[in-house]
Amino acid sequence: MEKSIIEKTVKVIKGRSIFLIGMMGCGKSQTGLKLAELLKYKFIDLDSLIEKLAKKSINQIFNYDGEDNFRELETNCLKESIKIPSLVISTGGGIVTKSENWGILRQGIIVWIDLDKDIAIERLKNEIEKRPLLQENNLNDLYMSIFQSRENLYSQADLRIEVKKENIEEVAMKIIYAMHKEIIN
Repeated sequence: MEKSIIEKTVKVIKGRSIFLIGMMGCGKSQTGLKLAELLKYKFIDLDSLIEKLAKKSINQIFNYDGEDNFRELETNCLKESIKIPSLVISTGGGIVTKSENWGILRQGIIVWIDLDKDIAIERLKNEIEKRPLLQENNLNDLYMSIFQSRENLYSQADLRIEVKKENIEEVAMKIIYAMHKEIIN
């Protein structure tokens, strides 16, 4: 059953790329890798690509070049990624804040991974040093502030996948089932 749903979904989406959006810590990178494997797509983690091209970590780019320069690099990488068919692309949480990016995202299927806030905050407690936007004091307040400023943007995705305690494979299958239900039927 699962295999036939995956095969039907792949046939119908015809190589359209899938963009994973959502807050930091929601699992876009790990889910994207698994989703690509299940769909027999290629996978790109946009943040990793930016780090390779800039030869700096995201933190270093933010600290030395500023967020505006990071967002410019992000948009340029996004523009290049849409030229390649059959990709699952994990984006940075803030990609939705630049209106220019929406024209590119809309060329694929946009999936919002909406992780339960408490679980997200728990995950992020161990990653604060890697997250330039979390360098302030109160993680909970900061996370909620960022989320509230982006929630309306995230809600413009084609699909919203609500996640609580599911593992990576379960989240990837939820995405495939949602694409099957919404796009095929």
